[in-house]
Amino acid sequence: MDAKTVHRWILHYIIDPSILAPMAAYAWSRFRGGYQRPPWLRPFLRVQVLDLIQGVIFIAIAMAHHNNQWFRHIVQPIIFTGLLWTLARTAEEGTRRTRLYLICIGVGLAAAVTGIFVNGLLWRNALFMTTQSLIYMGLGTYELRRLFNSEDDRPLPDRPEFWLAAALLIYGSSALIFSATSNYLLRTLSAQMVHVPWIVNGIVIVCYELALAKVFLCRKSTSS
Repeated sequence: MDAKTVHRWILHYIIDPSILAPMAAYAWSRFRGGYQRPPWLRPFLRVQVLDLIQGVIFIAIAMAHHNNQWFRHIVQPIIFTGLLWTLARTAEEGTRRTRLYLICIGVGLAAAVTGIFVNGLLWRNALFMTTQSLIYMGLGTYELRRLFNSEDDRPLPDRPEFWLAAALLIYGSSALIFSATSNYLLRTLSAQMVHVPWIVNGIVIVCYELALAKVFLCRKSTSS
């Protein structure tokens, strides 16, 4: 098995299937029952369905040897907006909280549109992806700090909103450098080395998807 085949095997058969993890977790939670279902879980599910569909289409275009970045330019800002709006609903909405999330969504969408002109439709939208990572880092930290300081006595790992905030923090902090430099890496790395940062980023995606899956798998508390 040559190096090219190994890389393709890693990318398409180990890393990419992680996009199925949230939907598999949801199916399991429905089958077994006994898992928490906060009101914001339904819009979160819709976002995950859309993310799965766009992931499958994105991979299919890539495996057909066509440029797929134009598709990500269109769909990724929608998923970004859906995730932030879901995260906003994990706590009681006040004027200050609503304003914070609206500002973050507006900044992200502005970066998405600007990135089309800065990076071009056929390259990764590095401007948007970098902005998204920074916003995920900031809001993930903000929400985790709120949860740590809340009066809820449930352990944090038993709370679905903890895993959503943790997932965004994992993705934002781990993918920041890759998001900012990905187009440069595509232009400068040799054919033998260009897969390396994508494999590393793919491992980050696996951790992110597993954390999103855990959102569906928080058991209901049982009375003693």
